[in-house]
Amino acid sequence: MLNKKDILKKILQSDSFANSQVYQDLLSYLFEASINNITPKEYTIANEVFHKGVNFDPSHDTIVRVYMYNLRKKLEQYYSHEGVHDEIRVDLPKGHYEIRFMHRKRPKFDFIKRLYWIIPMIILLFSNAYFVYKYLLKAPLLDDVGFYRNDPIWSGFLFNNVPKQIVLGDHFFYVKDDDILPLRTIMRRDDINSEAEFNLFKIQDIERRNYIILRFPMFPRNSVWPSSDIISLFVKTKQNFKLNYSSNVTASDIKNEDIIFVGSFHTLAAFDQTFRKSKFSYQVYPNILTYHDDLKDTTITNVVDLNPIFYHTDLGVVRKIPGPNKNIVFIFTSFHETGTIGIIKYFMDPQSLKQLESKFVEKLGHVPEYFEILFRASGYDRTVYATDIIYLHEISPEENFW
Repeated sequence: MLNKKDILKKILQSDSFANSQVYQDLLSYLFEASINNITPKEYTIANEVFHKGVNFDPSHDTIVRVYMYNLRKKLEQYYSHEGVHDEIRVDLPKGHYEIRFMHRKRPKFDFIKRLYWIIPMIILLFSNAYFVYKYLLKAPLLDDVGFYRNDPIWSGFLFNNVPKQIVLGDHFFYVKDDDILPLRTIMRRDDINSEAEFNLFKIQDIERRNYIILRFPMFPRNSVWPSSDIISLFVKTKQNFKLNYSSNVTASDIKNEDIIFVGSFHTLAAFDQTFRKSKFSYQVYPNILTYHDDLKDTTITNVVDLNPIFYHTDLGVVRKIPGPNKNIVFIFTSFHETGTIGIIKYFMDPQSLKQLESKFVEKLGHVPEYFEILFRASGYDRTVYATDIIYLHEISPEENFW
């Protein structure tokens, strides 16, 4: 049995309609008219939905037609995303104001036409499988894999039974829907990098009520480029892992899995809170990193203002911190891709790790289980020439970051 109220409720709760009260009111009015077998007219819609009054003249005021046009677009958007599997579709024929309910027909399976894309997909699948088998799974492990197994920095993370994921930092974008014109604008602000910051920004101005979060990731270069080295390490040491992105990380992920985050400071998302307990504090745009040197009892401020196509210096931070359930979280972050590339290559290189461990022993007398390190990475046109340690600090295993 067709339940029109349930159909309406599902549509109004979707991302396409949830933040647009005007279109909620208009669609609700049309549904109510359909339930009561009333055919709406332009004049009655103008008065009962838009409160235009008795002087409304449709020959001079096109508000109803404009909103109906946009409503059709919003319904198309809904049925191409959240409502893609709905069995009953709400239709608004052009030139009419009454809604119709259409049962979706299941497309007939045309076997011959499907072969045109099934066969290439099968060939591609087998080609990829052969490549993975021959060059990754069957390839002999590098000589330095034994080093990682015994290395105090990596061994506890790589060789345990805890599920693992690599988290790529993604930019936070939001969408502005136009109430009048059929336009959708994707927007980003440097000071909005989480859902909490977005919600605070949104409630500060009623004009932002139609803004919604863009629900698919957009990755900057300093998340994607350096991640290949980490993926290569996981494959060569035969570690299972899954890929994720920072705006999609859940509390369950942080609690139950070993994680490596790769990205810039403004893509940290849930990992940003861990810097509340850190020797390092940062801000983006302008890019400033501050830390306190205990030995010198001095607070040092670094400003990063670079053009990455010329010779430049970036700052990167590596943190190995305890998770909430005795799991391990690595954070590789910087202002630009030069820093992230430099610190990850440093941590993939056995010789560099030996130098780092020597520095730990020199300063602390041992290699700590958890730590945070500030690096300076220098390069030209996003090619890293040198990565140097500026400051390192031990983190207590009992420290609670979550």
